[in-house]
Amino acid sequence: MIVISVIVATYKRKETLRLTLTRLGEQTYSADSYEVIVVDDGSDDGTGEMVESMASAVPYALRYLYHQNKGPGATQNRGIREARGEVIVLLADDVHAAPGLLEHHARFHQADPELSIAALGSVFQSPELPQTVFQRKWDPFRYFELKGKKELPYWKFWACNISAKRAFLLENGLFRELKGAAHEDVELGYRLSRKGLRILYHPQALAYHYHVETLQTAAKRGYERGCNWAFIEENVPDPQIYVKYHILNLRTLKYHYLTFKNLSKSSLPLSDRILPWLLFKQAVRAIVFNRLTVPGLWMKLLPKSENSRVLAALLPRYCYRGTVFYYFGKGCRDQAAARSRNDTRVGWSQISGT
Repeated sequence: MIVISVIVATYKRKETLRLTLTRLGEQTYSADSYEVIVVDDGSDDGTGEMVESMASAVPYALRYLYHQNKGPGATQNRGIREARGEVIVLLADDVHAAPGLLEHHARFHQADPELSIAALGSVFQSPELPQTVFQRKWDPFRYFELKGKKELPYWKFWACNISAKRAFLLENGLFRELKGAAHEDVELGYRLSRKGLRILYHPQALAYHYHVETLQTAAKRGYERGCNWAFIEENVPDPQIYVKYHILNLRTLKYHYLTFKNLSKSSLPLSDRILPWLLFKQAVRAIVFNRLTVPGLWMKLLPKSENSRVLAALLPRYCYRGTVFYYFGKGCRDQAAARSRNDTRVGWSQISGT
């Protein structure tokens, strides 16, 4: 009997996906109790042939679904609708499950059958990643901030390693199906929270993120997420989301005011609830990482650390994080300016020359 359906949405990551599927075949959980559904959002790199070749080699039921590029929301939704299990595990195609991941998700939901309960598993950077200076210092998920936490806010509905009851999702809402959307998991978390969703942190459901990244690709990704911030503005009417994402400017001052006016109802972490400390961090970030220092200093200096032990030792993680965050903020600003001009021509190529 299928209890868990693992949904893996994918796009042009054949070799990474191959290892993801292999790891899912090494689970301590009974292979008769779960299925894996790979939903391909239009890959043309041989993903389909690879998945089909693995179907007879893995111990679990493996299904492959394909459609022309529709975006991540539609891709996740198709898998959820096609699933046979009572519990859905949304797993990113570059997240490799530790052997006990599915067993821990299954035990969690068995112990708490409430339909509205979801479990966020932990994801850490894979030790198998190339040990460049950037990879050693880059931690996109920052799960260490969740240590000791139990219940999480809606913006932690991360589709990289999270489980929820299929019936609750089908009854209360799936991902918005917008091609090229970003932040779709956070937006869904907000909508589901209005229907009673509770997200509990379950770190024992462990996985490892295997995504080869460089400073340039991380900056591009940050910029693109900023350009797509309008999706949150249009669909998440919650002022504290701007505080959480550290978007402070003249346009968002009102949201900060509303958040701190009702701070007792906020889900913000302690570091964002202390206004003087928050403003101090914002001021330091603006001074150190801005339109002059980032392209003129950090984007030139940080890559040199790959060939310099001295720079690698001296440059803290904060420099990498601050540089990438600058591009996220720039994407937000560029997108807002483009919207005011009714101009959609905003993209990484305009600032990178590529």
